Amino acid sequence: MISNEVKKMTKKKARSWGSASKSLLVLAATTSLLAVAGCAAPSDGEPATSGDGKASSEVTTIKVLHWEVGGAEFWNASISAFEAANPNIKVEAEIVPFDRYPEVQGPYIASQSGPDVMANNAGFELFDRRSAYVEIPADVREVGDGLLTYAGTCLEFDVSQPCYGLPFSYQGNIMYYNKQVLSEAGLDPESPPATIEEFAVACDAITAIGKTCQAIGLTGVFPAYWNFPEVARNYLTEEDMRSVLRGEMPWTDPKMRSVLEGLATITNSGWTNSSAPSISMLPDATNIFQSGEAGFAATIMSDAVNWKAFGETMGDENVGAMLYPVIESSAPLAKKFSGIEGSVYGVTKWSKKQDASFEFIKWIGGPVHGQFWAELAGGQPLNKSVDTSVLPDSGALMQIQEIISNPTIHVGVLLSSQEVDALARGWQQVALGQATIDEWVAQMQKALEDSPSKN
Repeated sequence: MISNEVKKMTKKKARSWGSASKSLLVLAATTSLLAVAGCAAPSDGEPATSGDGKASSEVTTIKVLHWEVGGAEFWNASISAFEAANPNIKVEAEIVPFDRYPEVQGPYIASQSGPDVMANNAGFELFDRRSAYVEIPADVREVGDGLLTYAGTCLEFDVSQPCYGLPFSYQGNIMYYNKQVLSEAGLDPESPPATIEEFAVACDAITAIGKTCQAIGLTGVFPAYWNFPEVARNYLTEEDMRSVLRGEMPWTDPKMRSVLEGLATITNSGWTNSSAPSISMLPDATNIFQSGEAGFAATIMSDAVNWKAFGETMGDENVGAMLYPVIESSAPLAKKFSGIEGSVYGVTKWSKKQDASFEFIKWIGGPVHGQFWAELAGGQPLNKSVDTSVLPDSGALMQIQEIISNPTIHVGVLLSSQEVDALARGWQQVALGQATIDEWVAQMQKALEDSPSKN
């Protein structure tokens, strides 16, 4: 498994890559791929040639809608290599901030027009919008065989069912802590709290020095994806989670109510910033954490706000990674990692350039894109051929490798969009004293009953 490989590899000294070295990586990857493909990148003014040596002057331009997870450097390098390996395909990207993505993507889906390729998170976010995508064909599925998993792109998380795209990263929830803040509060930075009782003690100490214990933002999808799974693991079994997926677990069930009560405790205990109900986790709450004004922040292990991004702003020596504190120590999943594939790239039903688009998503799931992901973004790759020795020798990353070696289902991605919206809205109201837990439960149940994808 990649977690074990990386766990060993990250003990090696990291390579230091300047811009020249990155250009060489692009060139090397491109040269290798072109050799395999049997084609050559055209020079200026010359037509592209296919593998049989025949000139081809037609260039197909595909449009890709995504939130550029991992940053511009990573995507620019990978797309340049893709275009060099596929000289008859040009990629034009429409980049949308993550928190605005649904409002931009929604009209495209409603009008059945627009980009040829679009990104969505694995799980129900993708399944809710599957009317926009074609099923991936057999030859693209074969590329998926090189991935540790792509089940989160398939209905019922089953690769024998219809699947709607390919991912390239492994994702999941991590709680980060600022060792410097813990030290200032008289806490041991090498022994972060493992239980909710220990967390409460740590929060008292951190608030006593005038800082926020846990930086959090409650608007948008983040409560469902980043906080809900970490509380839910204390009350739900894996079978319960599959019942959530099927829409068979009512929110009136005592277990589901307990999850909502656990979430409410976070904001009602004085542990969080007072602005939590009105701000987004990304970038607002993570900025509080990165500024050194908070001891903890629950985010993700890869993509936009990971150990690498925090290390660059806070100093690697100050960043620690841990599981969310255990609430119910006897719960079978309480000490497990909520893991899932990252963003999924699928081909739209309305695209008139589906062949070229499928070539692009095969590239997305392939080893070269995965190598760029590890090298330039410091992300956890899904492709089993990626050389993970390029990941740096980071203390937080080493902690993450231990955490992800014991995964379970990520229940957050099993919620419908209606439930995701109701979870964030209800938590805001409860945090502001505008709703009770009973009212929140009722809102969640109505959202479940109104979800067409679960009925």
